[in-house]
Amino acid sequence: MDTDGFNIRYWEAGKGRPVVMLDQTGWRESLLHDALAETYRVFSIELPGTGDSPVNTQSNSIADLAAATAAAATALTSERYTLLGTSFGAHVALWQAIQSPDQVEALVLISPPIFQPLGVPDNATAQNVHELMFAHPENAQKHAILPQEIFAKELDLIKRLGSGVHDGVAESRLGDIHCPTLAVFGQEDRLVSHEAARIYREKIPNCNIALVYDAGYCIIGERPEALRNTVLDYAEHWETFIVGHQTGLINP
Repeated sequence: MDTDGFNIRYWEAGKGRPVVMLDQTGWRESLLHDALAETYRVFSIELPGTGDSPVNTQSNSIADLAAATAAAATALTSERYTLLGTSFGAHVALWQAIQSPDQVEALVLISPPIFQPLGVPDNATAQNVHELMFAHPENAQKHAILPQEIFAKELDLIKRLGSGVHDGVAESRLGDIHCPTLAVFGQEDRLVSHEAARIYREKIPNCNIALVYDAGYCIIGERPEALRNTVLDYAEHWETFIVGHQTGLINP
């Protein structure tokens, strides 16, 4: 699909209300994607410059990249949609919700590295980052490491666009997000400070927080069923999701 100057690849499955997923890791065949496709019409968009896509030299900011994914989503569905982003994709999704409020019906951010990131060492290899993403070494060993050439391409894009450092501009605009929002963190996350959850809960008017016990940054790789159940429950219930954000939800 050609949109906003990019040739963007996407995958589609299922029927029902639209769900747009942004995830540079290529986990579109994961338990979460499959589970959502049983109830919803799921569009999984490959972020330009990640995965098998060409190097992205066109985007100069996260906001630019978010504009491209918003244009792609508009080309795929005329309906308002639930927007879900994981990791770097969550940073893009947040900006997409800020810039395209009429499109995004609900927002789900999984392991968002937008506020209070602990960062990746400058000389980190794909192996180093892979290990940091998991709370338990045995879980890291179960999952394939991103090939070094793809890791290098994605890391260059992430650093060039300013992801992986605290996004103060996005923080100043969190009050502009009025759609139901869920931010999900692994309790043992080693890449994002535990203080980040407070920022989302305090500054997004309609935000719930979920902490997944015994999981690191890569929640899908350590507690896939817990993540699936949390996201499915939220996609169905939104504001009535278990308990309101005022209580400071801890789940599951």
